[in-house]
Amino acid sequence: MRRLKVENFYFRSSLYATLSLSASVLNYLLYPALTRVLSPTEFGDFAAIMAISAQILAILLAFNLTSIYLVKKYPEDEAREKVQVIQKVLIWFFLGATGLLLIAAPLVKERLHIADPLTFAILALLLLAAVPSVIWTGYIQGHNQLIKVGVSSVAAALAKLAFALVFAGLWGVSGALGGVLTGGVLGIVVVRLIAGMRLPSLRSSISSLSKAQGTFLGGLFGYIVGSAIAVGALGVLQNIDIVYAKALFSPAEAGVYSGISVLSNALYFVSFVLIWIVLAAVTMENPRHNRRLLRTAYSLLGVMAAGAVLGEFLLRGVLSAFLLGSAFGGQGNVLIIASLYQVALVGATLYAYYLLVLRRRRALLLAGCVFLPTAAAPAIFPPSDTGALIATLLLALLLGWTLYGIIRGVWGALSHTSGKTHD
Repeated sequence: MRRLKVENFYFRSSLYATLSLSASVLNYLLYPALTRVLSPTEFGDFAAIMAISAQILAILLAFNLTSIYLVKKYPEDEAREKVQVIQKVLIWFFLGATGLLLIAAPLVKERLHIADPLTFAILALLLLAAVPSVIWTGYIQGHNQLIKVGVSSVAAALAKLAFALVFAGLWGVSGALGGVLTGGVLGIVVVRLIAGMRLPSLRSSISSLSKAQGTFLGGLFGYIVGSAIAVGALGVLQNIDIVYAKALFSPAEAGVYSGISVLSNALYFVSFVLIWIVLAAVTMENPRHNRRLLRTAYSLLGVMAAGAVLGEFLLRGVLSAFLLGSAFGGQGNVLIIASLYQVALVGATLYAYYLLVLRRRRALLLAGCVFLPTAAAPAIFPPSDTGALIATLLLALLLGWTLYGIIRGVWGALSHTSGKTHD
């Protein structure tokens, strides 16, 4: 029986990995395809808006993890009711956040040299549409229905690619973003159709919070806030290089770098599949099983990273120009450094998410140690070009990992000395 369970786990994980990788490829192809439709400056604007979206939506991943945690901890009906409460609060929160975003749009537009103000209205809609997508996906993942998540991801990615390319040809940057929004909405519809279970109701978001719901949120408030801070901080780092490039360099130079960064993001998205496989299989009562999962995941991450970086090194003279066009050529070394940065970030994110699902406070420590030096480094040591920018970010990220290891070592030694156990 145990062998059958193990074989079933590997079969479902492999199928989910295949679907997720397919979705990642489609999401990735959108960017090099758009470099053929948009100018480098326009592409830089598109990449910057998508980076801002990813950084804001990174906070939402905390609630994806919360959904997984609630499904694993509570019976079906109770878990769904509790997830509905979180979904309700999130929708109202993001309604307010999108309003603030639109108010701040002129300042951001000027600072990042973004030409079309309509892009910020589309960004606001992207944020709102992401709430049910993230909540429902986490709910399904908590039930270990990874294949359904993979199918919906492929459908959404395919729709984004098709609509973004068509609309970009018609309306430029705003059209490309509108295509991404259309594909995201269709992905939500697919999730609803194939879920095979009662999902948290959107209609419940209209009603006000009851006293019991308020009490539940109060008990979970610390965990949610800690998760949001940790996940948000790590999410911001994924595209912080694009934002810094837009702020520090000319629109043309930042546009070229945005394309290179997007190429490196392919490795991030592929590696991220491991995180969801691990989290879906984590158990609350079997630490040995969990540690074995982590070891396997990091081994696979190392193999994928080594293969990708080796391929980039061998093809460094032609790869970026072949995939993105001649305007993006001569960036092979920058691409290698950017890929190493993304791998190091995935490594930190994997362990932080694992700690969050188990409700370990160390997740916040890890996120803080990694985020603070990485986010601050380019401001403290202004880079001379985009290659120096991504190298600075990589070194700062590795410094954060080292700092976390030192703090954990000291913490563990003090705990052992005092005979106490700490999270």
